[in-house]
Amino acid sequence: MRRGRASGIEGASRRRCGVGAVVALVAFAWCNVAGAENYPSRPIHLIVPYAAGGAVDIVARAVGAALTGKYGWTVVVENRTGAGGNIASAFVAHAAPDGYTLLTASNANTVNGSLYANLSYDPATDLTPIVRIGHAPIVLLASPALPVNSARELVAYAKAHPGTLNVGSGGVGTSEHLAFELFKRRSGIEATHVPFRGGALVFQALIADQVQLFFSNQLQAMPFVQAGSIKALAIANPTRSSQLPDVPTMAEEGIADFVVATWWGVMGPRGLASEAVDTLNRAVNAVLEAPELTNRLESLGAERLGGTPAAFADFFKGETTTWSAIIRAEGIKAE
Repeated sequence: MRRGRASGIEGASRRRCGVGAVVALVAFAWCNVAGAENYPSRPIHLIVPYAAGGAVDIVARAVGAALTGKYGWTVVVENRTGAGGNIASAFVAHAAPDGYTLLTASNANTVNGSLYANLSYDPATDLTPIVRIGHAPIVLLASPALPVNSARELVAYAKAHPGTLNVGSGGVGTSEHLAFELFKRRSGIEATHVPFRGGALVFQALIADQVQLFFSNQLQAMPFVQAGSIKALAIANPTRSSQLPDVPTMAEEGIADFVVATWWGVMGPRGLASEAVDTLNRAVNAVLEAPELTNRLESLGAERLGGTPAAFADFFKGETTTWSAIIRAEGIKAE
């Protein structure tokens, strides 16, 4: 009797344990679902790899403010500078994939894997594309003293005066530098690359004719072009820009297959929860449709993009392939 009673007690205990385990699993699953439905439930940290006041920072803050205004989210824009954007990118790549630590990505993220040796992360695999924000097309700028007024005239001048042109950039491996390297391939000209410590210094040198050419994004170039202090020869965009309607495209000037832009997007760590990716993608696409953010980007000389995570991933892969080939061919290394 005791043995049977003990067996009954043990069976009841096992049944209670089984019920308890099921309840625990249901509770765990419910917590996960509730957590996904409530995302975000705490501040999102949007990491900017560059200093406050630059183009990437301005765009990040505009998007963060738009998300706060529409959804009431708390978006904390945090600047983590250094190593050509790698400090911030590595920080996000190694963060928990919960959607609360995100990166304001840009051109550097498709370049740095080839430009730098021994990175602590792989930009191609350790970052999750979420959404493209927008871009600012690259504009070919010339010193006012250079006797050309179009890209077509520039090519002819450069071939007639080999070794006389200097091209400034904000540093080795920047989008400005790589745009020049691509232009050399497409146009067949030769010129000397002169890296500066930042694009602002190049504008000063261009105005003073210390360098004759500069491939800058439209956002930075517009004030100088509109003031007439430098010349815009062509824009590396499929169509003319509404911001600079009198500047022809590279294709119009006979430079084929030359579309280059400074771009911005939102990325997260590898393995980012799909619920967070979907929520963030929908939210950013929604605020990009709002006139406030569209007008803000246009005032900066930028164009809004948006789109799906898959489209961003395809774009990211294509950019990485293009620039890695040029970096290898030219033997470019980060300074």
